[in-house]
Amino acid sequence: MENITPISSRHGPVFDVSSSWFCLFAEVCELLSATTQVVRLRTVRMALAGPVPSPRDRAEFSIMGIEKCEATSESIVAMNTGLVNLAVEFTSDTCNLIRAMSAAPGAFASRRPVTQGCEHRPSFLTAVIQSPSNPLYLAGSMTSLVREMLAPIHGRATANARRLGAE
Repeated sequence: MENITPISSRHGPVFDVSSSWFCLFAEVCELLSATTQVVRLRTVRMALAGPVPSPRDRAEFSIMGIEKCEATSESIVAMNTGLVNLAVEFTSDTCNLIRAMSAAPGAFASRRPVTQGCEHRPSFLTAVIQSPSNPLYLAGSMTSLVREMLAPIHGRATANARRLGAE
């Protein structure tokens, strides 16, 4: 019988789910920190600008609205694309699981010696572990989707924090 290696899906090994969640948590913390810094810096800038802001301040203040709209649009596109891809992947994996589950009993029963029937067990177990109903598989998929959705907002917030902090 062959050595069984760690089972992997399209989203990486199932034991990487905790590291995906950790990366998501770290990115959210970085996003919150950058957002807090940007709001503080821009609020101070608005207060110092007074009722008649300079052309530089007016340009910065108009950028705020445009950036928010762009980041939100990109995030929505990432969410929609990710959900469609996830639905297609989920459907494909479900069909593959149904095929593997329906073929396994026949393949197992067609072997005379018991040892020959065992050679189909790893592929059957692989199909079950990588099935879309596996909670680790779903958690990894959803974590990847959330990270893709937050990427445009995270990118702009951290870039603004660096840019405004350097001024």
